[in-house]
Amino acid sequence: MSDSLITKKAIAQSVKELMKKKDLRKISVSDIVANCGINRQTFYYHFQDKYDLVNWIYYNEVISAVTIRKTFTDWSSVLLEVLTIMRREKYFYTNALNVSGQNGFQEYFFNLTKNLIMEILGAMDKRKRMPEKDRDFIAEFFTYGLVGIVVQWARRGMRESPQELVDRLRYFIEANRYFSIARYRSGGPGGKGPSKS
Repeated sequence: MSDSLITKKAIAQSVKELMKKKDLRKISVSDIVANCGINRQTFYYHFQDKYDLVNWIYYNEVISAVTIRKTFTDWSSVLLEVLTIMRREKYFYTNALNVSGQNGFQEYFFNLTKNLIMEILGAMDKRKRMPEKDRDFIAEFFTYGLVGIVVQWARRGMRESPQELVDRLRYFIEANRYFSIARYRSGGPGGKGPSKS
């Protein structure tokens, strides 16, 4: 493991420890560096700010573990793995998801989820019959729904098990994905083709 990665992991562990006791919005970079015995310059060498750090943790703990599976046949196992990791570190993800706004974790979570759904839709539409703007619209629809459900799940204390949540989502997502793709394959919304505007 490189020195840089060791330092990043130490900084990540520091913010996690602090987030067990304190709201992320009230944690400063000074708190983080004091807790792990490094200076501010070292922190800023690796991360832009505390939100960049939180996003790095999510990417390295969750996304890097699931990005190899990008098909709709795998979506439920990918989501189950994501939710299981999030629940295992409930204090961290609940705290992170409570911060909204620009550069917050919710925005990062939304963008990564949408990118993954866009890739899955692209893989389903092998003949490239769906215009990019329509694929984007469908991806946003599913992303808002999925991210909204996960945020509410976290805010309610993650009481449902990850498996229960995935089971509840499975029917809705499976039914709607085929409907959405079929509509566009047959000529877009209403069967008349996507709008030219």
